[in-house]
Amino acid sequence: MSRAMMLLTLVVLLALAAPAFAASDITVTVTLAQVGVDVSPTSWALGTMAPGGTQETTGRHFTATNSGNVPEDFTITAGASTPSGWDPAAASDVDEYRMGVTTDAITDQALAPSYALASNVATSGTVGFDLKFTAPAAGSTYDAGGETITVSLSASAH
Repeated sequence: MSRAMMLLTLVVLLALAAPAFAASDITVTVTLAQVGVDVSPTSWALGTMAPGGTQETTGRHFTATNSGNVPEDFTITAGASTPSGWDPAAASDVDEYRMGVTTDAITDQALAPSYALASNVATSGTVGFDLKFTAPAAGSTYDAGGETITVSLSASAH
């Protein structure tokens, strides 16, 4: 047998005798939690009010929607007014206003300054709510051009 033929035979025998290895892959897929809330409508014009006067929406005028990809908890917060700096409070007083929230579960809960509006809201789920505003009592400072109050909704993963 020639040297080349012996070498070829040896290579074939080694290949046949070698253990067989199989490969398998693992595909890893990940989606990051995204938290978001949208509210509609985004404004409420109260017009001119008397000191201590009250106005409220009805029929679940506002809607908060879970725009994230995980179940969420919603918190609603009332901030100080601008430019006069009225603060939210449990009751209307001098330089303090009262903002209440109503849902199917609660009635006229004061935002002083925040409240847990809803828990475990499903993706694309909604929560309807109404707001009730009571102006500061007589003697309050105010701007003749009007006051702006920001009511914020925030979301956190449940």
